Amino acid sequence: MSVTEIKSELRALRAGRGVSAANLSGRIGDHLRALCGTGGAGRADDPAQLRERVVAELNGQARQLPDDMALAARVALGLHPQAQETHFRGRVAWLARQLGREDRTALRRINEAEELLAEAIGRELGRRSAQPAGAGWHVDRLRVLVRLDTPTMEAYEERRIVADHDGLDQITLGMSLPCPPGSTGLDIEAGVHWGGRTIRHERPLPQRSQLVVGLPRPLAAGESCDFCVVTRLGPSQVAYPHYVLTATRRCRRFELRVRFDPDRMPSWVRRVTGEPVRLLDSPQPGRELIQPDAVSEVYAEFDEPELYLAYGVQWFPTARR
Repeated sequence: MSVTEIKSELRALRAGRGVSAANLSGRIGDHLRALCGTGGAGRADDPAQLRERVVAELNGQARQLPDDMALAARVALGLHPQAQETHFRGRVAWLARQLGREDRTALRRINEAEELLAEAIGRELGRRSAQPAGAGWHVDRLRVLVRLDTPTMEAYEERRIVADHDGLDQITLGMSLPCPPGSTGLDIEAGVHWGGRTIRHERPLPQRSQLVVGLPRPLAAGESCDFCVVTRLGPSQVAYPHYVLTATRRCRRFELRVRFDPDRMPSWVRRVTGEPVRLLDSPQPGRELIQPDAVSEVYAEFDEPELYLAYGVQWFPTARR
């Protein structure tokens, strides 16, 4: 990936209102379009969704920079909520005041930050291009609600997926759970709640459940689709004391909320961040403990979880009352 070309695209984007420009679709180049999972320059993107993706992706890449460089990059592009002046020079002046420096010093800081941001974007695009060509789609956002205050565990999974090639009309989602004692397969129900249709529910392995989801229409490359899947465990199904995502394809953002039964609260709850999934077999409180709130819920969010590592929440054991 050409860092020089990416830097030129960032410099073009920072002019005027930056990411708040009315003609955003015409302001982003090929590298930034690839970063945001949009089509070519001639494609008519939904303006609101395009802006949301651009802001999310650039913020995600800026988080990888040192704090002072991240601030400069976000101010330059109009990403910072307190620095959204109409003109780029106004944002430079705002940054100068924050730094207690002259405008030319702030501009120099912005140029340095753009170089680092361009390098980060280049690495990310290189990483994505190295993924298997047949990936077909990736997840822009996954929001999950796990309910433990119901007769059996329920999970509501809202996904926004993005097609990597033209003609994507169905996808397959998978889940692994321990088999009930004495059984030959899982005791679960799964189906599309809204935004698609259930084509079939498969159990290719005793501990593996797969749901084939039909999309509302064939997607073009870069086009997105939202849908929700609900999974309910049967009365004999054993549940792990955790809910984690172990991504096998790119996921830009993962948000998880777990609602506990107030009469069966766990002794501890912890955040799981990038661990081998087998480490969860021996529950330990660890360092990232989470305190359930007044309605017995915990929340965790993750940006760009690494492939094949576990991200989510673990709890154990249930406290007796």
